[in-house]
Amino acid sequence: MIKTEVVLDVIDGIPLSFYSSTGIFSKRKVDVGTRALLENLVIPGRGIVADVGCGYGPVGIFLALKNPSLKVIMLDIDPNAVKLSKKNVEINGVSSRVTVMKSDVLSAVNEKLDAIFSNPPLSKGVDFLKKFAKCANDKIKEDGFLEIVVYRGEENVKKEFSPYFPSINVIKRLKGYSIILIKKK
Repeated sequence: MIKTEVVLDVIDGIPLSFYSSTGIFSKRKVDVGTRALLENLVIPGRGIVADVGCGYGPVGIFLALKNPSLKVIMLDIDPNAVKLSKKNVEINGVSSRVTVMKSDVLSAVNEKLDAIFSNPPLSKGVDFLKKFAKCANDKIKEDGFLEIVVYRGEENVKKEFSPYFPSINVIKRLKGYSIILIKKK
């Protein structure tokens, strides 16, 4: 039997409630990197955005709560993460605007996206970043952007994303984490 955890937090004035469980990243609390990302988000006024590697859902759900004009697509390859995210979307009251799908990076997405957000699984290494950069280039609108947080992986992000995205800027550094804004223009 999988042990369920409850994660309660308030970020930028928004109360969040999540169920988490064994095998899910940062199962007991919103981790430092994700919190830093959420506190420094560049959020489009409207459109379709994606949360890649959503885990139990803090980024995608926060986006939906912060801006009711967004349609949010949450993606994870882990079936348990997808199940938990679906449950968390319900309990946070955003199910009318949020879709959760099992997906390898962005493969399940058919729409062009206005923005992509992620705390990528750096345990998967540079190969994941290569795949993520190529997929993001294919799925993002010309005027869209990515915002990601990495722990001591800034140079790898620049190396893998620069063939597709000429504008890569670190907008904040905190305790070894870098919040990076990536644009096509």
